Amino acid sequence: MLYSNNMKKVLMISYFFPPLGGSGVQRAQKFVKYLPQFNWKPYVLTVKPVEYIAYDKNLYEEIKFTPIYRTESLDPMRILHLIEKVRNRPEKIYHTTKPEIKKLSRNIFPIDSKIGWLPFAIPAGIKLCKNRQIDVIYATLSPYSSSIAAYYISKYTGLPYILDYRDLWQGKPDMEYLTEIHKKISVYWERKVLKYAKKVIINTEYSLQKIKKIYPETDEKKFAVIYNGFDEDDFKMKVSSHKKDKLIFTYTGGFYGERTPKFFVEALLKIKDRLPKNVEFKFVGNYHSEIIKILQKVPEFIKIIPQVTHQESIRYLLESDFLMLFIAKQNSEIVIPAKLFEYIAAKKPILAMLPEKGEAAKIIKDYKLGLLCDTQDVLSISKNILSMIKNKPKITESADLKIFTRKFQTEQLSNIMDSL
Repeated sequence: MLYSNNMKKVLMISYFFPPLGGSGVQRAQKFVKYLPQFNWKPYVLTVKPVEYIAYDKNLYEEIKFTPIYRTESLDPMRILHLIEKVRNRPEKIYHTTKPEIKKLSRNIFPIDSKIGWLPFAIPAGIKLCKNRQIDVIYATLSPYSSSIAAYYISKYTGLPYILDYRDLWQGKPDMEYLTEIHKKISVYWERKVLKYAKKVIINTEYSLQKIKKIYPETDEKKFAVIYNGFDEDDFKMKVSSHKKDKLIFTYTGGFYGERTPKFFVEALLKIKDRLPKNVEFKFVGNYHSEIIKILQKVPEFIKIIPQVTHQESIRYLLESDFLMLFIAKQNSEIVIPAKLFEYIAAKKPILAMLPEKGEAAKIIKDYKLGLLCDTQDVLSISKNILSMIKNKPKITESADLKIFTRKFQTEQLSNIMDSL
């Protein structure tokens, strides 16, 4: 994309950015891709290489002409990357560290573990705003430290800033604090950044209602909802259909927190003698050893595929007959995994195991996208698997799905920035 001289300019603060991969990266990356079509030139402020669960250079190729500024950081992921360069070994500390240790390493810091990025991000952002005549500042959360960077850059330059919540801060289902002091610091800062933000974007309607209840003093006119979505360009690839004698269920993504395939595997064990031999359940992603142990309980039907690029993950979706969705049971009504929207674009029926009163369930029901049941309801999971295999349901087209396209959502963001 070529940039014109009359474009308005936005500073995009995003710690997670290509060549890092995964769903958390793509929201900001797709905004960056499409903003020039709406007369906005993005300047990205991010971190130098860090250790992470997934990398995807193809995402970077889509935005390779975008000005990207990478700063140093003193956060654990950056420090770990420098250690790995010295170690120079194939086995990575990040991948072999137990989840509980990772959790402690995240929770021990005030705000979040990326707070060590701020001494570098703030001066770099101020310099960029001055040298590039930036008009608006945008920060995507999480990490929540990004909002503090936006606040200080805004305070110094006088420019308005927008907060974009990919994840809620207070009110996030799996949010835990090491001490009460940690929580008080976080609440203080979230209240502060909300107060001075010109606009606040939330990625689900249910999350919007939740943040309003937590911070009722925040001006309602600040809020807007922009969902996660799918990029239509990603689904233009040609795929070869698999053999007709195969029936493939696919899940792309990770398991963390209380999200688990445990009850799905229990359902498979219950009905495995009734399953056709040609059924295959594919799990595509990087999984901790505990998750792999669960999946390996049904080796004759479950196939584990290591993390692939975003484009390859879409290929797996398009080559499947059915898709699987997992959302943790507790306090997850607000959760809509970003992969749901790519599942929608793939137009394959979804076997959904999730809170039935949540927003993801509502979307699946409203658009007739598949079969739902409670995350831990082993009997219902079993019945839905057998029903899909027997009836082979199809997804009908819906014009309303435009609201879930990345280009449409970027237009919404550009309208918000224009208003400032």
